[in-house]
Amino acid sequence: MRTLYNYSTWAIIALLLILSGTARAKNDAGSVVAVRGKAVIERDKKSFDARVKDTVQANDIISTADASRAKMLFIDDSVLTLGEKSRVSIREFIQGKDKGDRSIFNLIDGKMRSVVGRAGFEVHTPTAVAAARGTIVLFETGVINGKKFTTVIFYEGEGTVVSSDPNIPGNVTLKQGMMITLIEGEPIGEPRMATEAEIQRLLKDTDVSGGEISVPGPAIVDLGGWELFFELPYNPLWNQQNVNRVTPVNINITFPQ
Repeated sequence: MRTLYNYSTWAIIALLLILSGTARAKNDAGSVVAVRGKAVIERDKKSFDARVKDTVQANDIISTADASRAKMLFIDDSVLTLGEKSRVSIREFIQGKDKGDRSIFNLIDGKMRSVVGRAGFEVHTPTAVAAARGTIVLFETGVINGKKFTTVIFYEGEGTVVSSDPNIPGNVTLKQGMMITLIEGEPIGEPRMATEAEIQRLLKDTDVSGGEISVPGPAIVDLGGWELFFELPYNPLWNQQNVNRVTPVNINITFPQ
């Protein structure tokens, strides 16, 4: 090997080209990056099957069928992954210097994994409101013993959780690895550390491995002994666990005698 270079700038440009595709419409909030099974987008009282590269907009409702998953990447770098039989609405999505950056989602039913981007981020459910920034949060909402419930696990980072019922006071701060369950009509309880089994169950139920858009692997060009390493910045489009953030590109240069 004759020389080693760090081409982070080149890598960033290449990554932006991969993710940008065509220019986005003004009201586009993001796009679908993975679908396993069947997912549906509801917009303006119409519905259509969600497919990879479809755009998602404010006020859209995205739902998944039995044994299905859907993953969406938003322009603020947030990522939502829905488990099976889940339903989420994009309640509010604002990007702008004057109004500030914020995104609010309603998880109506089911399970969801969220990778929080750079904007102010909230998830509303029938019994809870969770606010976070720069973290990964797992959600499950449904009905147990005739009452609506929401379980929130902060897989990474920290944030706050309050009841969606304005008559139930108080809030809790959850740090990495902590969880809480809010049950309809009941006071906010004490958070606790989630067990590994509880975390892995929700991670598994919101996994879309094998159905995602993939970034091409290392390119190898036989030109004789040069090696370039592209150090790519993290992007939540990739698998959120065990991300290899350095992609080697071997360029071997052979000069004429």
